Amino acid sequence: MTQLSKQTIHNDSAPTEQRDSGHPDSPRPNDCKPRILVGIDWADEEHAYEMLDPHGELHRGTMLQTPEALGELFTQWQQQFNAEIDVCLETSRGPLVNALLEQPRVRIYPVNPNALANYRKAFAHGGGKNDPVDARLILQFLVRYRDQLRPLVPNAPQTRELAALCQDRRGLVEQRVVLAQQLKSLLKAYFPAVLAMNPAKVYADFIVRLLLKYPTLAAAQAAGRNKLRKLFFATGTKNKIEQRLDAIMDAVPLATDDVLLRTSARRAQAICGQLDSLNKSIRQYDHLIEQLVKQHTDYKVVEALPCGAKSKARILAALGDDRSRFASAEQLASATGIAPITTQSGKQRYVSSRWACSKFLRQTFHEFAGLSITKSRWAKAFYQSQLARHKSPQVARRALAYKWLRIIYRCWQTGEAYDEDRYVKRLATTKSPLAKQLAAPTT
Repeated sequence: MTQLSKQTIHNDSAPTEQRDSGHPDSPRPNDCKPRILVGIDWADEEHAYEMLDPHGELHRGTMLQTPEALGELFTQWQQQFNAEIDVCLETSRGPLVNALLEQPRVRIYPVNPNALANYRKAFAHGGGKNDPVDARLILQFLVRYRDQLRPLVPNAPQTRELAALCQDRRGLVEQRVVLAQQLKSLLKAYFPAVLAMNPAKVYADFIVRLLLKYPTLAAAQAAGRNKLRKLFFATGTKNKIEQRLDAIMDAVPLATDDVLLRTSARRAQAICGQLDSLNKSIRQYDHLIEQLVKQHTDYKVVEALPCGAKSKARILAALGDDRSRFASAEQLASATGIAPITTQSGKQRYVSSRWACSKFLRQTFHEFAGLSITKSRWAKAFYQSQLARHKSPQVARRALAYKWLRIIYRCWQTGEAYDEDRYVKRLATTKSPLAKQLAAPTT
């Protein structure tokens, strides 16, 4: 263990007989075991740490980001002090967290970087920052606020794999969106006849196949209707195929400059090659997600929700396995960014959107709310009632997502399946305005 300096300070995990029972940092009734407290300012290859041992002595040093170095250091601490180890750091994922999860008798307390940044400002008003000082502040934060921090509880392998699949799929989709926008801009400049076919998605398979084989209007027209028809086969109805063929064969070139056409065709084929690979990968992810979500132990909770398998998987991944993670539906709504945030000072009070949240989680429930409008009677009625109150579609969907979160949280806590008819009856029992809308005859 590297000890750059030693200092004796108070450790709230020290044995009870060494402590004043009246001290505000007295040991927890159910946690009197000796503990080593560690603050780590993580980096790429070497991490600065500050460690407080059970005797109250402070140790500072660095640790390398290798399994051997980390294992040796933590084993040495445990053998020297025969104590559990609590580690605090500013991340809940990454190579360091993965390595720490492999260490026995180690508990990890991930902290939001914004919380520590604000804590740092109390001691460094000028905004100075360095790794050893940060490690010390992280340790102080752990010592003082450990009661209020939640240790990292890894989900079951089933949930972790489902979460990774959903997040990785979203990353692939975002890459596809960027490439599709580039392709659309390029086609407008040299081959607008492709866009004249009115494809729902510019990254559609028939568009990608067309441009990979015939990247210019001249090449497509030279191929003729029969070859193009075979290319478009099984990508739509017969009427659509003929309309697409007419759009290509009757088109007039936007430009005839050979250099423009050659360079644009090369770039279009390069983009389409990537889109083709992404389309195949996303379909593989979709297949895996649809298989795994039905095998999940909590699938019953989301099975009847008005959405597809991918949304159900994302909801299960967002909830996780630890049912004590969120004490209430309001906490879940805050963590996902769906609940608004209120700022009040004196007589002034502002309500605004919550931006300090996981964007992936917020997107998950916001998109689910939008999907439910077309499949759930009460969701559609609620959404329309929000629009009638002159709310924007975005605000209306967010309000609907908040209602859905309360329902999903309840089902998740009790393990019950969502039942649309049961919820509609409950609305009638409680005389909700929604029940009157649902009972009103449609025109």
